[in-house]
Amino acid sequence: MAFISVLSIATFVMALSMLALAPTTASLMTIWRVSFSQVEWLTTVFLLVMCISMLISPWLLQNIGFRKLILMLLGCFVAGTLLLVLTPWYFLALIGRILEAIALGIMFPLYQSALLVITTGDEQKQVMGIAGAVMSFAIVGGPAIVELALTMISWRGFYGLLAAIVALDSLGALYWITAVVPIHRQPFDWHSMTYSLGIVGLLYVINASWAQRPHLMLGLLGISLALLLAFCFRQLTSKRPLLQVRVLHYRQFDLYLLLSGVAYMSLVGLTVLLPLFYRQILVEHGLMVSLALLIPALFLVLTNLATSRLADLMGDRVMLALGMTILAGSFLLLAIGGPSLTVVKLIADSSLAAIGASLVLMPATTQGAAQLPSDLVAHGITLITVTRQLLGSLGTAALTLLLMIAPGEAGFVRVFCLFALIDLIVLGTLLLALFGGFVNENSED
Repeated sequence: MAFISVLSIATFVMALSMLALAPTTASLMTIWRVSFSQVEWLTTVFLLVMCISMLISPWLLQNIGFRKLILMLLGCFVAGTLLLVLTPWYFLALIGRILEAIALGIMFPLYQSALLVITTGDEQKQVMGIAGAVMSFAIVGGPAIVELALTMISWRGFYGLLAAIVALDSLGALYWITAVVPIHRQPFDWHSMTYSLGIVGLLYVINASWAQRPHLMLGLLGISLALLLAFCFRQLTSKRPLLQVRVLHYRQFDLYLLLSGVAYMSLVGLTVLLPLFYRQILVEHGLMVSLALLIPALFLVLTNLATSRLADLMGDRVMLALGMTILAGSFLLLAIGGPSLTVVKLIADSSLAAIGASLVLMPATTQGAAQLPSDLVAHGITLITVTRQLLGSLGTAALTLLLMIAPGEAGFVRVFCLFALIDLIVLGTLLLALFGGFVNENSED
Protein backbone atom coordinates (compact mmCIF):
# COMPACT_ATOMS: atom_id res chain seq x y z
CA MET A 1 0.00 0.00 0.00
CA ALA A 2 2.92 2.36 0.63
CA PHE A 3 4.22 1.61 -2.88
CA ILE A 4 0.77 2.30 -4.38
CA SER A 5 0.27 5.44 -2.27
CA VAL A 6 3.55 7.01 -3.40
CA LEU A 7 2.71 6.47 -7.07
CA SER A 8 -0.92 7.58 -6.62
CA ILE A 9 -0.01 10.84 -4.89
CA ALA A 10 2.60 11.68 -7.52
CA THR A 11 0.24 10.93 -10.42
CA PHE A 12 -2.64 12.94 -8.95
CA VAL A 13 -0.54 16.00 -8.11
CA MET A 14 1.16 15.97 -11.52
CA ALA A 15 -2.23 15.77 -13.23
CA LEU A 16 -3.45 18.83 -11.29
CA SER A 17 -0.53 20.84 -12.68
CA MET A 18 -1.92 20.37 -16.18
CA LEU A 19 -5.07 22.34 -15.31
CA ALA A 20 -3.98 25.15 -13.01
CA LEU A 21 -2.85 27.78 -15.53
CA ALA A 22 -6.12 28.16 -17.46
CA PRO A 23 -7.97 30.29 -14.83
CA THR A 24 -4.99 32.67 -14.48
CA THR A 25 -4.50 33.63 -18.13
CA ALA A 26 -5.05 37.37 -17.63
CA SER A 27 -2.52 37.69 -14.80
CA LEU A 28 0.07 35.60 -16.68
CA MET A 29 -0.22 37.92 -19.69
CA THR A 30 0.60 40.85 -17.40
CA ILE A 31 3.42 39.13 -15.49
CA TRP A 32 5.32 37.95 -18.57
CA ARG A 33 4.08 40.67 -20.95
CA VAL A 34 2.92 38.17 -23.54
CA SER A 35 -0.19 37.68 -25.69
CA PHE A 36 -3.17 35.44 -24.99
CA SER A 37 -2.02 32.90 -27.60
CA GLN A 38 1.42 32.66 -25.96
CA VAL A 39 -0.17 31.84 -22.60
CA GLU A 40 -2.35 29.25 -24.35
CA TRP A 41 0.83 27.64 -25.67
CA LEU A 42 1.81 26.79 -22.09
CA THR A 43 -1.13 24.36 -22.08
CA THR A 44 -0.90 23.29 -25.74
CA VAL A 45 2.80 22.43 -25.51
CA PHE A 46 2.13 20.58 -22.26
CA LEU A 47 -0.43 18.30 -23.95
CA LEU A 48 1.73 17.68 -27.04
CA VAL A 49 4.88 16.87 -25.06
CA MET A 50 2.93 14.71 -22.62
CA CYS A 51 1.56 12.59 -25.47
CA ILE A 52 4.94 12.00 -27.13
CA SER A 53 6.65 11.21 -23.82
CA MET A 54 4.04 8.48 -23.19
CA LEU A 55 5.51 6.53 -26.11
CA ILE A 56 8.91 6.09 -24.48
CA SER A 57 7.46 4.80 -21.20
CA PRO A 58 7.82 1.06 -22.11
CA TRP A 59 11.43 1.58 -23.25
CA LEU A 60 12.31 3.41 -20.02
CA LEU A 61 10.65 0.68 -17.98
CA GLN A 62 12.86 -1.93 -19.65
CA ASN A 63 16.13 0.04 -19.59
CA ILE A 64 16.13 1.95 -16.28
CA GLY A 65 15.56 0.52 -12.80
CA PHE A 66 12.00 1.28 -11.67
CA ARG A 67 12.98 3.04 -8.44
CA LYS A 68 15.57 5.18 -10.21
CA LEU A 69 13.09 6.01 -12.98
CA ILE A 70 10.39 7.15 -10.54
CA LEU A 71 12.86 9.37 -8.67
CA MET A 72 14.00 10.87 -11.98
CA LEU A 73 10.39 11.67 -12.94
CA LEU A 74 9.60 13.22 -9.56
CA GLY A 75 12.78 15.31 -9.76
CA CYS A 76 11.95 16.37 -13.32
CA PHE A 77 8.49 17.52 -12.24
CA VAL A 78 9.76 19.45 -9.20
CA ALA A 79 12.45 21.14 -11.30
CA GLY A 80 9.94 22.13 -13.98
CA THR A 81 7.40 23.43 -11.46
CA LEU A 82 9.98 25.51 -9.56
CA LEU A 83 11.21 26.95 -12.86
CA LEU A 84 7.64 27.91 -13.75
CA VAL A 85 7.03 29.51 -10.35
CA LEU A 86 10.30 31.40 -9.94
CA THR A 87 11.16 32.59 -13.44
CA PRO A 88 10.34 36.16 -14.53
CA TRP A 89 10.68 35.14 -18.21
CA TYR A 90 8.13 33.42 -20.41
CA PHE A 91 10.69 31.28 -22.26
CA LEU A 92 11.89 29.64 -19.04
CA ALA A 93 8.28 29.13 -17.95
CA LEU A 94 7.71 27.26 -21.22
CA ILE A 95 10.71 25.02 -20.46
CA GLY A 96 9.27 24.40 -17.00
CA ARG A 97 5.97 23.28 -18.53
CA ILE A 98 7.83 20.94 -20.90
CA LEU A 99 9.63 19.31 -17.96
CA GLU A 100 6.31 18.88 -16.14
CA ALA A 101 4.73 17.36 -19.25
CA ILE A 102 7.60 14.88 -19.73
CA ALA A 103 7.20 13.68 -16.14
CA LEU A 104 3.41 13.31 -16.33
CA GLY A 105 3.41 11.71 -19.79
CA ILE A 106 5.77 8.96 -18.67
CA MET A 107 4.10 8.57 -15.27
CA PHE A 108 0.56 7.94 -16.56
CA PRO A 109 1.25 4.58 -18.32
CA LEU A 110 4.06 3.71 -15.90
CA TYR A 111 1.70 4.01 -12.92
CA GLN A 112 -0.84 1.61 -14.41
CA SER A 113 1.79 -0.83 -15.70
CA ALA A 114 3.46 -1.06 -12.29
CA LEU A 115 0.16 -1.81 -10.53
CA LEU A 116 -0.62 -4.55 -13.04
CA VAL A 117 2.84 -6.09 -12.56
CA ILE A 118 2.78 -6.24 -8.75
CA THR A 119 -0.73 -7.72 -8.44
CA THR A 120 -2.85 -10.58 -9.78
CA GLY A 121 -6.50 -11.64 -9.68
CA ASP A 122 -8.88 -9.81 -7.35
CA GLU A 123 -6.06 -7.76 -5.85
CA GLN A 124 -5.24 -6.47 -9.32
CA LYS A 125 -8.84 -5.32 -9.82
CA GLN A 126 -8.76 -3.51 -6.47
CA VAL A 127 -5.55 -1.57 -7.11
CA MET A 128 -6.66 -0.70 -10.64
CA GLY A 129 -9.83 0.64 -9.08
CA ILE A 130 -7.61 2.89 -6.96
CA ALA A 131 -5.72 3.97 -10.09
CA GLY A 132 -9.01 4.69 -11.82
CA ALA A 133 -10.19 6.77 -8.86
CA VAL A 134 -6.96 8.79 -8.83
CA MET A 135 -6.76 9.47 -12.57
CA SER A 136 -10.49 10.03 -13.12
CA PHE A 137 -10.84 12.36 -10.14
CA ALA A 138 -7.93 14.40 -11.46
CA ILE A 139 -9.77 14.78 -14.78
CA VAL A 140 -13.28 15.53 -13.46
CA GLY A 141 -12.63 17.00 -10.02
CA GLY A 142 -9.30 18.63 -10.85
CA PRO A 143 -10.75 21.82 -12.40
CA ALA A 144 -12.99 22.37 -9.35
CA ILE A 145 -10.09 21.81 -6.93
CA VAL A 146 -7.91 24.24 -8.87
CA GLU A 147 -10.59 26.94 -8.93
CA LEU A 148 -11.26 26.57 -5.21
CA ALA A 149 -7.54 26.68 -4.41
CA LEU A 150 -6.96 29.77 -6.55
CA THR A 151 -9.62 31.66 -4.59
CA MET A 152 -7.42 31.28 -1.50
CA ILE A 153 -3.85 31.38 -2.80
CA SER A 154 -2.03 32.71 -5.86
CA TRP A 155 -1.14 30.49 -8.81
CA ARG A 156 2.51 30.65 -7.74
CA GLY A 157 1.54 29.50 -4.26
CA PHE A 158 -0.55 26.66 -5.71
CA TYR A 159 2.25 25.42 -7.96
CA GLY A 160 4.72 25.80 -5.10
CA LEU A 161 2.44 23.59 -3.00
CA LEU A 162 2.35 20.96 -5.77
CA ALA A 163 6.16 20.99 -5.96
CA ALA A 164 6.43 20.62 -2.17
CA ILE A 165 4.03 17.65 -2.13
CA VAL A 166 5.94 15.87 -4.91
CA ALA A 167 9.26 16.61 -3.17
CA LEU A 168 7.94 15.02 0.03
CA ASP A 169 6.54 12.15 -2.01
CA SER A 170 10.01 11.54 -3.43
CA LEU A 171 11.25 10.90 0.12
CA GLY A 172 8.63 8.18 0.37
CA ALA A 173 9.81 6.85 -2.98
CA LEU A 174 13.32 6.45 -1.55
CA TYR A 175 11.98 4.07 1.10
CA TRP A 176 9.03 2.29 -0.50
CA ILE A 177 9.57 2.13 -4.27
CA THR A 178 11.37 -1.04 -5.27
CA ALA A 179 12.45 -2.64 -8.54
CA VAL A 180 9.37 -4.47 -9.87
CA VAL A 181 10.36 -4.99 -13.51
CA PRO A 182 13.57 -6.74 -14.67
CA ILE A 183 15.86 -4.68 -16.90
CA HIS A 184 16.28 -5.79 -20.53
CA ARG A 185 18.46 -3.17 -22.16
CA GLN A 186 18.03 -2.34 -25.85
CA PRO A 187 19.11 0.58 -28.06
CA PHE A 188 16.78 3.55 -28.29
CA ASP A 189 15.04 3.79 -31.67
CA TRP A 190 15.51 7.42 -32.74
CA HIS A 191 13.85 6.78 -36.09
CA SER A 192 10.62 5.79 -34.31
CA MET A 193 10.90 8.84 -32.07
CA THR A 194 11.14 11.07 -35.13
CA TYR A 195 8.15 9.40 -36.80
CA SER A 196 6.13 9.73 -33.58
CA LEU A 197 5.99 13.49 -34.23
CA GLY A 198 3.09 12.52 -36.47
CA ILE A 199 1.01 11.86 -33.34
CA VAL A 200 1.95 15.29 -31.97
CA GLY A 201 1.05 16.92 -35.29
CA LEU A 202 -2.27 15.08 -35.39
CA LEU A 203 -3.10 16.24 -31.86
CA TYR A 204 -2.20 19.81 -32.78
CA VAL A 205 -4.33 19.73 -35.93
CA ILE A 206 -7.31 18.35 -33.99
CA ASN A 207 -7.12 21.08 -31.34
CA ALA A 208 -6.03 24.06 -33.47
CA SER A 209 -8.29 26.56 -35.21
CA TRP A 210 -8.54 26.06 -38.99
CA ALA A 211 -10.31 29.35 -39.73
CA GLN A 212 -7.30 31.56 -40.49
CA ARG A 213 -4.88 29.00 -41.98
CA PRO A 214 -6.90 26.18 -43.59
CA HIS A 215 -4.29 25.32 -46.27
CA LEU A 216 -1.45 25.22 -43.74
CA MET A 217 -3.48 23.02 -41.38
CA LEU A 218 -4.43 20.69 -44.23
CA GLY A 219 -0.76 20.34 -45.18
CA LEU A 220 0.19 19.67 -41.56
CA LEU A 221 -2.54 17.03 -41.36
CA GLY A 222 -1.12 15.27 -44.43
CA ILE A 223 2.44 15.32 -43.04
CA SER A 224 1.23 14.08 -39.64
CA LEU A 225 -0.68 11.17 -41.17
CA ALA A 226 2.35 10.22 -43.31
CA LEU A 227 4.62 10.26 -40.25
CA LEU A 228 2.07 8.23 -38.30
CA LEU A 229 1.97 5.57 -41.02
CA ALA A 230 5.78 5.51 -41.06
CA PHE A 231 5.77 5.11 -37.28
CA CYS A 232 3.37 2.14 -37.44
CA PHE A 233 5.36 0.51 -40.27
CA ARG A 234 8.60 0.96 -38.30
CA GLN A 235 7.08 -0.68 -35.22
CA LEU A 236 5.85 -3.66 -37.23
CA THR A 237 9.12 -4.24 -39.10
CA SER A 238 11.76 -3.35 -36.52
CA LYS A 239 13.31 -6.12 -34.42
CA ARG A 240 13.29 -3.85 -31.36
CA PRO A 241 10.43 -1.39 -31.81
CA LEU A 242 9.85 1.55 -29.51
CA LEU A 243 6.20 0.58 -29.11
CA GLN A 244 4.90 -2.92 -29.79
CA VAL A 245 1.85 -2.12 -31.90
CA ARG A 246 1.48 -5.83 -32.58
CA VAL A 247 -0.66 -5.86 -29.42
CA LEU A 248 -3.41 -4.84 -31.86
CA HIS A 249 -3.27 -8.38 -33.27
CA TYR A 250 -5.14 -9.46 -30.12
CA ARG A 251 -8.76 -8.80 -31.11
CA GLN A 252 -10.17 -8.78 -27.60
CA PHE A 253 -7.54 -6.21 -26.61
CA ASP A 254 -8.76 -4.04 -29.50
CA LEU A 255 -12.31 -4.16 -28.11
CA TYR A 256 -11.16 -3.14 -24.62
CA LEU A 257 -9.00 -0.42 -26.17
CA LEU A 258 -12.10 0.97 -27.90
CA LEU A 259 -14.20 0.78 -24.73
CA SER A 260 -11.58 2.54 -22.63
CA GLY A 261 -10.96 5.22 -25.26
CA VAL A 262 -14.63 6.08 -25.82
CA ALA A 263 -15.40 6.12 -22.09
CA TYR A 264 -12.46 8.50 -21.58
CA MET A 265 -13.62 10.68 -24.49
CA SER A 266 -17.12 10.90 -22.95
CA LEU A 267 -15.67 11.77 -19.56
CA VAL A 268 -13.41 14.49 -20.97
CA GLY A 269 -16.31 15.84 -23.02
CA LEU A 270 -18.45 15.99 -19.90
CA THR A 271 -15.66 17.80 -18.04
CA VAL A 272 -15.54 20.46 -20.76
CA LEU A 273 -19.33 20.77 -21.16
CA LEU A 274 -20.40 21.02 -17.51
CA PRO A 275 -18.64 24.31 -16.59
CA LEU A 276 -19.80 25.87 -19.89
CA PHE A 277 -23.43 24.82 -19.30
CA TYR A 278 -23.43 26.10 -15.73
CA ARG A 279 -22.01 29.47 -16.73
CA GLN A 280 -23.61 30.10 -20.13
CA ILE A 281 -27.06 28.51 -19.75
CA LEU A 282 -27.76 28.37 -16.02
CA VAL A 283 -25.73 31.54 -15.31
CA GLU A 284 -24.06 30.03 -12.24
CA HIS A 285 -20.58 31.11 -11.19
CA GLY A 286 -17.91 30.76 -8.51
CA LEU A 287 -18.27 28.41 -5.56
CA MET A 288 -21.60 26.99 -6.77
CA VAL A 289 -20.05 25.69 -9.99
CA SER A 290 -17.03 24.23 -8.20
CA LEU A 291 -19.20 22.32 -5.73
CA ALA A 292 -21.52 21.11 -8.50
CA LEU A 293 -18.48 19.75 -10.40
CA LEU A 294 -17.12 17.99 -7.33
CA ILE A 295 -20.27 15.90 -6.77
CA PRO A 296 -19.98 13.75 -9.95
CA ALA A 297 -16.23 13.53 -9.29
CA LEU A 298 -16.95 11.99 -5.88
CA PHE A 299 -19.35 9.47 -7.46
CA LEU A 300 -16.58 8.66 -9.91
CA VAL A 301 -14.15 7.89 -7.08
CA LEU A 302 -16.61 5.80 -5.06
CA THR A 303 -17.65 3.72 -8.08
CA ASN A 304 -14.03 3.12 -9.10
CA LEU A 305 -13.24 1.84 -5.62
CA ALA A 306 -16.22 -0.53 -5.82
CA THR A 307 -15.53 -1.93 -9.31
CA SER A 308 -13.68 -5.02 -8.06
CA ARG A 309 -16.64 -6.08 -5.89
CA LEU A 310 -19.13 -5.28 -8.62
CA ALA A 311 -17.09 -7.37 -11.06
CA ASP A 312 -17.22 -10.30 -8.62
CA LEU A 313 -21.00 -9.94 -8.33
CA MET A 314 -21.94 -9.57 -12.00
CA GLY A 315 -18.79 -10.41 -13.98
CA ASP A 316 -16.51 -8.06 -15.91
CA ARG A 317 -18.36 -8.30 -19.20
CA VAL A 318 -21.78 -7.54 -17.74
CA MET A 319 -20.30 -4.65 -15.74
CA LEU A 320 -18.75 -3.17 -18.88
CA ALA A 321 -22.07 -3.47 -20.74
CA LEU A 322 -23.90 -1.89 -17.79
CA GLY A 323 -21.37 0.95 -17.66
CA MET A 324 -21.73 1.75 -21.38
CA THR A 325 -25.53 1.58 -21.05
CA ILE A 326 -25.51 4.03 -18.13
CA LEU A 327 -23.07 6.30 -19.95
CA ALA A 328 -25.18 6.41 -23.13
CA GLY A 329 -28.38 6.79 -21.11
CA SER A 330 -27.01 9.71 -19.11
CA PHE A 331 -26.16 11.65 -22.28
CA LEU A 332 -29.63 10.88 -23.66
CA LEU A 333 -31.16 12.27 -20.46
CA LEU A 334 -29.00 15.39 -20.84
CA ALA A 335 -30.14 15.79 -24.46
CA ILE A 336 -33.83 15.27 -23.66
CA GLY A 337 -33.73 17.59 -20.67
CA GLY A 338 -31.53 20.21 -22.38
CA PRO A 339 -33.94 23.19 -22.36
CA SER A 340 -35.34 22.38 -18.91
CA LEU A 341 -32.16 21.30 -17.11
CA THR A 342 -31.73 22.73 -13.63
CA VAL A 343 -28.67 22.57 -11.38
CA VAL A 344 -30.14 19.57 -9.53
CA LYS A 345 -30.97 17.69 -12.76
CA LEU A 346 -27.57 18.46 -14.25
CA ILE A 347 -25.80 17.20 -11.13
CA ALA A 348 -27.89 14.01 -11.17
CA ASP A 349 -27.33 13.30 -14.88
CA SER A 350 -23.61 14.12 -14.76
CA SER A 351 -23.20 11.91 -11.68
CA LEU A 352 -24.89 9.10 -13.61
CA ALA A 353 -22.44 9.64 -16.48
CA ALA A 354 -19.52 9.55 -14.05
CA ILE A 355 -20.75 6.24 -12.62
CA GLY A 356 -21.09 4.76 -16.12
CA ALA A 357 -17.61 5.90 -17.16
CA SER A 358 -16.02 4.51 -14.01
CA LEU A 359 -17.61 1.09 -14.65
CA VAL A 360 -15.80 1.02 -18.01
CA LEU A 361 -12.48 2.90 -17.83
CA MET A 362 -10.24 0.88 -15.52
CA PRO A 363 -12.05 -2.49 -15.86
CA ALA A 364 -11.53 -2.24 -19.64
CA THR A 365 -7.87 -1.38 -19.10
CA THR A 366 -7.40 -4.31 -16.71
CA GLN A 367 -9.17 -6.76 -19.00
CA GLY A 368 -7.27 -5.43 -22.02
CA ALA A 369 -3.95 -6.07 -20.26
CA ALA A 370 -5.16 -9.57 -19.36
CA GLN A 371 -5.37 -10.42 -23.08
CA LEU A 372 -1.64 -9.79 -23.56
CA PRO A 373 1.54 -11.74 -22.72
CA SER A 374 3.37 -10.24 -19.75
CA ASP A 375 6.14 -8.75 -21.90
CA LEU A 376 3.59 -6.74 -23.89
CA VAL A 377 1.53 -5.36 -20.97
CA ALA A 378 3.48 -2.09 -20.68
CA HIS A 379 3.15 -1.55 -24.44
CA GLY A 380 -0.59 -2.25 -24.30
CA ILE A 381 -1.10 0.21 -21.43
CA THR A 382 0.86 2.86 -23.32
CA LEU A 383 -1.25 2.34 -26.44
CA ILE A 384 -4.43 2.62 -24.35
CA THR A 385 -3.18 5.86 -22.76
CA VAL A 386 -2.21 7.44 -26.09
CA THR A 387 -5.52 6.37 -27.68
CA ARG A 388 -7.38 8.02 -24.82
CA GLN A 389 -5.55 11.29 -25.41
CA LEU A 390 -6.28 11.20 -29.15
CA LEU A 391 -9.97 10.39 -28.68
CA GLY A 392 -10.29 12.90 -25.85
CA SER A 393 -8.86 15.63 -28.09
CA LEU A 394 -11.09 14.55 -31.00
CA GLY A 395 -14.18 14.65 -28.78
CA THR A 396 -13.27 18.09 -27.45
CA ALA A 397 -12.72 19.40 -30.98
CA ALA A 398 -16.08 17.98 -32.11
CA LEU A 399 -18.03 19.54 -29.25
CA THR A 400 -16.27 22.88 -29.74
CA LEU A 401 -17.25 22.87 -33.41
CA LEU A 402 -20.88 21.99 -32.64
CA LEU A 403 -21.13 24.73 -30.02
CA MET A 404 -19.76 27.23 -32.55
CA ILE A 405 -22.24 26.15 -35.24
CA ALA A 406 -25.25 26.21 -32.91
CA PRO A 407 -24.67 28.47 -29.90
CA GLY A 408 -26.84 28.29 -26.80
CA GLU A 409 -28.98 25.37 -25.63
CA ALA A 410 -29.35 23.91 -29.14
CA GLY A 411 -25.59 23.43 -29.42
CA PHE A 412 -25.40 21.62 -26.08
CA VAL A 413 -28.30 19.33 -27.06
CA ARG A 414 -26.50 18.40 -30.29
CA VAL A 415 -23.30 17.61 -28.39
CA PHE A 416 -25.17 15.45 -25.86
CA CYS A 417 -26.81 13.58 -28.75
CA LEU A 418 -23.45 13.04 -30.46
CA PHE A 419 -21.85 11.51 -27.37
CA ALA A 420 -24.94 9.38 -26.71
CA LEU A 421 -24.78 8.06 -30.30
CA ILE A 422 -21.06 7.21 -30.04
CA ASP A 423 -21.61 5.43 -26.71
CA LEU A 424 -24.56 3.47 -28.15
CA ILE A 425 -22.49 2.34 -31.16
CA VAL A 426 -19.70 1.10 -28.88
CA LEU A 427 -22.27 -0.56 -26.62
CA GLY A 428 -23.66 -2.38 -29.66
CA THR A 429 -20.14 -3.52 -30.60
CA LEU A 430 -19.62 -4.86 -27.07
CA LEU A 431 -22.95 -6.71 -27.08
CA LEU A 432 -22.11 -8.33 -30.42
CA ALA A 433 -18.79 -9.49 -28.96
CA LEU A 434 -20.58 -10.80 -25.86
CA PHE A 435 -23.05 -12.83 -27.92
CA GLY A 436 -20.16 -14.04 -30.07
CA GLY A 437 -18.30 -15.24 -26.98
CA PHE A 438 -15.15 -13.87 -25.40
CA VAL A 439 -11.95 -15.86 -25.70
CA ASN A 440 -8.76 -14.84 -23.96
CA GLU A 441 -6.23 -14.91 -26.76
CA ASN A 442 -3.27 -14.78 -24.40
CA SER A 443 -2.08 -18.33 -24.69
CA GLU A 444 1.52 -17.44 -23.87
CA ASP A 445 0.78 -16.77 -20.18
